[in-house]
Amino acid sequence: MARLIVTRPADQAEGLIAGLQALGHEVVPMPLMTILPIADADTDLAHSARRCFLDLDYYHSVITISANSSRLGLEWMDNYWPQPPLGIQWLAVGPASLAPLRDAGLDGICPPERFDSEGLLALPQLAAVADQKILIWRGVGGRETLAEELRQRGARVDYAELYHRQPCDYSFAQWQQALAPVDGAKPWLLLSSGQALDIVQQQVSDLPQRVAGLLLPSARVAEQARSQGFEVVLVPASAGDADTLACVREMAC
Repeated sequence: MARLIVTRPADQAEGLIAGLQALGHEVVPMPLMTILPIADADTDLAHSARRCFLDLDYYHSVITISANSSRLGLEWMDNYWPQPPLGIQWLAVGPASLAPLRDAGLDGICPPERFDSEGLLALPQLAAVADQKILIWRGVGGRETLAEELRQRGARVDYAELYHRQPCDYSFAQWQQALAPVDGAKPWLLLSSGQALDIVQQQVSDLPQRVAGLLLPSARVAEQARSQGFEVVLVPASAGDADTLACVREMAC
């Protein structure tokens, strides 16, 4: 069995780690980011988010681009709305982001296969959005592709940026230990975003030569990895635990 390095934030990795261990794999937890929620206090980010949530009923659609933004967005909404406003179209980037919405009783949708901005933009629900107000729940920063294209289609787009991603730093010795081959076999690295790939490559300059392969959350991140020299790249059906475990069962390790 393989050594698998799991890089999800610690509070989101427990179920996946337990599932991988149940399959007989050695798991090395190395969270690459800490999620720091924006406090509902008197800061510019909080002020902007508060305005968006107070005006939530003016939006035609709300799009959430991560499980973190779904969870935190629902918490913010609960602070201002005893019941969710009616008439909003709820969209999520993928099944892991959609699950919290459905758990909250919201009838949301996500792309059927490509779980990124391009997948969202291919949905028929976002094809004709001229003059519609659309709110995107996300972390601070990130790609602008979704908002830029929706604006090109005539939508008025706002962000509610709900959390910071704080990179976690590991020493050379820690990476040497984690990436050491086991019985001659290199470890696999499980990453949850393109930013996570950037973070680990900043800390391990020869990463493509040190791992057997990568498990990545989307086709876009897989394309990024291949362009950077990674030859073995797998993308589960979704970023959820069940699909990730199914992908691990099928891979040769």
